Amino acid sequence: MPFDAPFNLGPFAVDAMGRLAPSGPAALPGFFFRWRGRLIRAKFVQDPPGQGRLALSAMLGRVPSTAAGGDPHLRPSSFQLLRLLPRALPLRWRVVLLPDHRVRLEADAEMSPITATELLAELTRFLLELAPYLDVLDEVGIAGAEEVVGTANT
Repeated sequence: MPFDAPFNLGPFAVDAMGRLAPSGPAALPGFFFRWRGRLIRAKFVQDPPGQGRLALSAMLGRVPSTAAGGDPHLRPSSFQLLRLLPRALPLRWRVVLLPDHRVRLEADAEMSPITATELLAELTRFLLELAPYLDVLDEVGIAGAEEVVGTANT
């Protein structure tokens, strides 16, 4: 079934080359998924007209509470790792410790316009690059936590 390009596909505009871009200034498409127990959010952000980026965020987990019992060394080890982690991350990645002691990773990539294949390749690259950091976070007790998926900017 041939398509006459350009056409809209949900919040995306698809051009003759199959590249995706937000369909308008108000349409900033995004989606979320879970990987290794973590919530990953991806959102197209339009900077100057015609240019944009893919904003990624991953809720990495929560610093263990002393009230939960368990190993008393996990909490201090978690905070020590969080102090060192920013120096080891790629340039466009940032770690944020939220007031409730959840840990969020924020990253972005220049991405507009892109094809669906390039979008999947970028997400796969991000997840593969994230994997060793998740391994270390798991070791110090900052494991993926259950989180309700909603519209809040968490």
